[in-house]
Amino acid sequence: MEKHTLREIALKKRSELSGEDRKEKSEIIAKEIKNACQDKQVIGIYVSKGDEVETHALIQDFLQAGKTIVVPKVVKKSLIFVEIKSFDDLTDGVFGLLEPISDDAIDLSTIEYMIVPMVAFDALKHRIGYGKGYYDSVLDKVSCEHVGIAYAMQQVENFICSTHDVAMDKIITEYSEF
Repeated sequence: MEKHTLREIALKKRSELSGEDRKEKSEIIAKEIKNACQDKQVIGIYVSKGDEVETHALIQDFLQAGKTIVVPKVVKKSLIFVEIKSFDDLTDGVFGLLEPISDDAIDLSTIEYMIVPMVAFDALKHRIGYGKGYYDSVLDKVSCEHVGIAYAMQQVENFICSTHDVAMDKIITEYSEF
């Protein structure tokens, strides 16, 4: 099946999750991520929107623990990561996402753990994003572990990747890690 078709199927499934299910599953995923990040200081993470795996509470927990949190921002059709100290450092940005107000990009080599959003994924740890290629353009510049997070029901059949696609090192769902 084509990636765009798999993307549509996964987005439809994800949209059908109830708010309660989404919250419960996101909390399970967040607990796993917190365990994995105990010895990490600089964490790259997306600011969730809509029915994505919720990251707001996770970001808040990391900030309270004194970790350095860097989140993505689209600048001139590319993705940079900017440190935030609180949600007050965010504003409405491209695609209706919360993005940092600042344009002070951090050095990608300082990121110790990268949490990546996914629309869908397969058993080979390939991800399907929203189709713009923003994450793929930076993941090969980040030497730390790339961890995709999604709900288990977003797993799709194996698909053929594009040459620019970057596989995840690990995928965490509410049921498993692989």
